[in-house]
Amino acid sequence: MSLPTILWIDLQPILHCINQRLIKILVKNRLIKYWSFQHDLDEACSIATIHELILETMRRENRKYHLIGHGISGTIAHLFANKYPETVHSTILLSVDTAITNQWTSHYLKMRNQFSCSRERILMHLSSCLFREKVSKNNLTMVSLLAKCLDQEYTIGSIASQYILGSIRIASVPTLVINGNDDFVVDRNANQRWVGQFKPGDHYRSIKNGRHFFHYEDPRQTSQIIESFLDMVPET
Repeated sequence: MSLPTILWIDLQPILHCINQRLIKILVKNRLIKYWSFQHDLDEACSIATIHELILETMRRENRKYHLIGHGISGTIAHLFANKYPETVHSTILLSVDTAITNQWTSHYLKMRNQFSCSRERILMHLSSCLFREKVSKNNLTMVSLLAKCLDQEYTIGSIASQYILGSIRIASVPTLVINGNDDFVVDRNANQRWVGQFKPGDHYRSIKNGRHFFHYEDPRQTSQIIESFLDMVPET
């Protein structure tokens, strides 16, 4: 029997180092393929365009995947599963809200609009909120990564314009949502928003004391939840 294959969707590959702790654990028992997208700064890009690129991969390889993604990547992956359920076994969403535009980048943009302090100070504060660990050396590294991500990767909206794209509908495929209990981006009420849509076979799990990047700080607990979910998902 072949192992279920996970396709890790990553629209912000500059932050991929944050995913590595979890991936190193999952890859011991699962096959993981990595799909990344780097935004061309001189070219307009839409969610539909990204979906077309993912679909090309699916058709070329002629197989179904379990999709996993964090934040905006998880949101786009789940929207893809809604659109092309025949290509997907399940979706695993990390730090994802039902509100499409509720991302760490959107919180940054709101802060830039509301406060007159420098970009660096805002990112320093934001980094301390996104991670539980507060080590100054690591914090400076994360601030640098977040800044590069804002400058070079795919985001929804800008300082000048905030987009309202509505809410995610639950997909017909099995869905696992894992969020941090202390995430200020995806608040605790996300549980009610998700569960209100769930069908049999869907699951919502919360990581105690977890923040937005909980899978970096608690990779083993996160992997156990994912493994248990995958064991229950039939592959047809």
